[in-house]
Amino acid sequence: MTSELKAIELVLTQAERDRACAILNRYAPGCRAFVFGSRVVRCADDYRRIKTHSDLDIALTGPALTLAQMDDMREAFSQSDLPMRVDIAHVEDLPAEWKKRAWPL
Repeated sequence: MTSELKAIELVLTQAERDRACAILNRYAPGCRAFVFGSRVVRCADDYRRIKTHSDLDIALTGPALTLAQMDDMREAFSQSDLPMRVDIAHVEDLPAEWKKRAWPL
């Protein structure tokens, strides 16, 4: 039996969320971003999936980005002060189960 939370939570500090959004706004204007994976917590038991090295999985929807834009965005995340690796995907490339667990950034 899982212990339910009152709301879905993203396991990010406000500063981490703000930094990720700033990078996305610069390199993926017009796209909507969703977090999926271990940093989306739906019940108290989900916290066990999170490790100190857990990455931030972001899925984008919206205007298609060029390879250069994707490379620049990945480099910006790599060079940022975020304390985790950031993986970028397109929402359409996610398995159905992961889409159900995605939550707006």
